[in-house]
Amino acid sequence: MLVNPIYSANVGLMVGGTGIISEYFMWGIFAQTIGMGGGLPFIMRFKMRFRSKELMITSLVVMAIMSVVIATTRLAEVIVGACLIFGFFKMFAMAEIVLPMRGIIGSDNGRFYSIFYPIAIGLGQIGAMLSAKFTQNIDWQMLHIYTAVLLLACALLCVVVMHNLRFMPKMSLTKLDWPASFMLMGTLLCFSYVVTFGKQQDWLNSSNIRLAVIGAATLTALFIIRELKIESPLIMFKIYKLGSVRLGLILLLGQGILMGASSVQTIYSSAILGYNWMTNAYLGLMMLTGIITAGAVSFFWTKYQIPLKMYIFTGFSAYIIYYTILYFKMIPELNIESFVLPQFFNGYGMCSLFIAVWIYLVARIPQKDMIFSVAPLMVFRSVIAMTLFSGIVSWFQYRFQLESVANLVANLDGILMTINPDIGSLNSVQLGALMAANKKLLGYIIIIGFAFLTFIFFHQFGNFKYRISYYYTRNNHNKKAELQEQENDEISETASSIAGIV
Repeated sequence: MLVNPIYSANVGLMVGGTGIISEYFMWGIFAQTIGMGGGLPFIMRFKMRFRSKELMITSLVVMAIMSVVIATTRLAEVIVGACLIFGFFKMFAMAEIVLPMRGIIGSDNGRFYSIFYPIAIGLGQIGAMLSAKFTQNIDWQMLHIYTAVLLLACALLCVVVMHNLRFMPKMSLTKLDWPASFMLMGTLLCFSYVVTFGKQQDWLNSSNIRLAVIGAATLTALFIIRELKIESPLIMFKIYKLGSVRLGLILLLGQGILMGASSVQTIYSSAILGYNWMTNAYLGLMMLTGIITAGAVSFFWTKYQIPLKMYIFTGFSAYIIYYTILYFKMIPELNIESFVLPQFFNGYGMCSLFIAVWIYLVARIPQKDMIFSVAPLMVFRSVIAMTLFSGIVSWFQYRFQLESVANLVANLDGILMTINPDIGSLNSVQLGALMAANKKLLGYIIIIGFAFLTFIFFHQFGNFKYRISYYYTRNNHNKKAELQEQENDEISETASSIAGIV
């Protein structure tokens, strides 16, 4: 889980070493997630056809090859393609790990996600720090070579210790909807290209952006037509009729907005405070306490079956607190210890929303449709929402910075600056404009966050329209709790006939 085709902490080094602009590497990071989403619908069919040992060894070897390709090539398109293939096979390798973990932890979604997501998100932060630490002493290419060696060593370990038994009797790979999968991945690649390169190529003024928009629209139309006509579609459109799924998508959009705005801190720490990639990676490690806390709260929250509404509310609240602290502390002389508290709320908000929104989103999806439903929902969360709002936040930050520069230089007098050089300089104007743009952007993000908080607070989440929040805890030794639970069951039986129910 620590291994990735591109490490975000090393993007600056990769840009300097290859001469490729950073947007291609960001596109490659999104391509990895697209590949993982594209491989998810085929996991069970491949497990029915191949042994776990075969899937694991093949996935690890292919990932090792792609790591070597990324380390040795200087072609941007090859890097993006290698990231896509890397992500596709990483999904199969992760499935062989996650499925046994789920059997060990238990089938309960709340317990599993409360343990799995803190591990996954925490390892992501640790991986960023380790990659930055290694590149202090070795080149970034050698990091990928060592990664390939590690993956091949894991494959050799699988050859030695994994059994040769099958998951079930062998089944053929016929009726797999490969064309639909390629259409979906092509659509997402075009979409992520538009959002990633929009600011760099001035959006629709670029012919490449226009072609990508046309390609995304065409592939989307062909994909929908095929899915509506085929007997075994890749996506079950009927699940989007569920109120919980529609509400979950809205919450995922809010999560995408708040997570996409986290780039403001990176801009602030790098451009204003002058932190290098190693220090920024240590800032990510400060999120671990919040991540672990979110997992512990989720474990007990779901154990006692407390409604998820207020847990989701705490996740969005933590993000708002994080951005509010960052708003008021954004000064040129901030020390690194001042990031401990905001990073705690950042980690708590990220992990709690990953857990709570996902549990609520998949709670009412039928089990038979789950494998066909999780892939598009995961891609929507990790690619569409994140990519879209990361690009929008980046563009607005750029526009606000230009506006701030214009406002600042309008008050500078060239002759006065020549006589008194300490009054102002282009460097101080640039830094001032950057801080002003960041604060303006953070202000809008905080307002949007409060809008989502208001929506969550007044939304029913399956309860009566005018019932804002309601909690109960199961306690077999408490008669009052048992009576309250019985009352809740009676309410659930009549809920379908009450107006205003989700």
